[in-house]
Amino acid sequence: MKILYVYGMSTAKDIYYNLRKLGYKVEEYPDRQENSVLNDEEIARLTAYVRKHHITHLMSTHLIYNLAMAAYQTGIKYVSIIWDAPYLKIYTPFGRLDNCWFAVFDKLDYERFKEDGIPHVLYQPCAVNKYDILKWDVKRKLGGNYFNEICFLGRLYENNLYDDNVGRIPEQMQRYFTSIFEEAAFRWDGENRVYGKTSGEILKYIKLVSPEFDLDNIYDIEDVRYFEVQYLIRKIANIERICTLNILAEQFPVSFYTDSKTDPEQLGDVKIMPPVEPGEASAIIYAGSKINLNLSLKGIEGGTPQRIMDILGAGGFALTNYCAETAELFEEDKEIVMFKSPEELVEKAAYYLTHDKEREEIARAGHRKVMNCYTYDRKLKQLMEWVEKEN
Repeated sequence: MKILYVYGMSTAKDIYYNLRKLGYKVEEYPDRQENSVLNDEEIARLTAYVRKHHITHLMSTHLIYNLAMAAYQTGIKYVSIIWDAPYLKIYTPFGRLDNCWFAVFDKLDYERFKEDGIPHVLYQPCAVNKYDILKWDVKRKLGGNYFNEICFLGRLYENNLYDDNVGRIPEQMQRYFTSIFEEAAFRWDGENRVYGKTSGEILKYIKLVSPEFDLDNIYDIEDVRYFEVQYLIRKIANIERICTLNILAEQFPVSFYTDSKTDPEQLGDVKIMPPVEPGEASAIIYAGSKINLNLSLKGIEGGTPQRIMDILGAGGFALTNYCAETAELFEEDKEIVMFKSPEELVEKAAYYLTHDKEREEIARAGHRKVMNCYTYDRKLKQLMEWVEKEN
């Protein structure tokens, strides 16, 4: 077996490094590939490289169309590790190729893919690079000191398709979608209150009134599903994140590290900080914050985001919206703390900011769980064994 690892959106070396630690023969492809672009010249270069270097497997994070085609043309396997959910790009001809193998972190996405006939899909929780974490040793470097009370690393989803197209949506339909936002936002009990609220008739009506409204759905899914995921889910995330940060900032110091184009007036007393690169820099932030907030997209129904694994891997304390799968991976109130409403979020933030010993014990326990169970060496070993077993 000889693996060619190709970088797309992410340039993190975690997967490449851990494959080598596991003893696999692996090379890095010299050129990054755009995730959603099909380029005949790039495919030709990739296929030539595969043949010249006797590659047996291509690998990347997320589905890169050029890799899927290069693998198909050379008769080798393409393994893609998915960090996002719901992941619509699998609903393309590339996702249905028999030589494509996908590892997904959301159980419900996994179940949908299996039901929809995706040939090769495996459920695996997200993971961390234990070797980097041990090398960084950020907790020891900080010496028990904290520089943030409550911290959130993330985006506001201010550039969402709903806001981009709201002027094309009839006013009565805007009121209807606002009612969906009001019902779904700030309720983190594991129930999805978005899917099934839009119908084909509603979309036809919008198109009838506003002919310039174009969903541009290129995936093998119904327009309603596409609209709910791409338009409604991200708008709710925008509403939730702005309001939740403000709710917390009314009572506690809150630091927000982001590359979002933020309006300071929207975020009131929130301290807006520059973005932080994944890796050691973000690990220092997580370890140096008393509370690290996670607010998952409503579209992540049955998965634990990478952010949570990174927080706990760094030795930080994670306060996250409730998710049933997260409650299966981590013992609630002993390894992680969850909330189901804004009131519960504020209550738990106040409690754990003033109970240092309990908070730090939970952070240590969460760190142990991640380092023992959710690391790339374990994940990649299981993944590659599955790929070969299902040959």
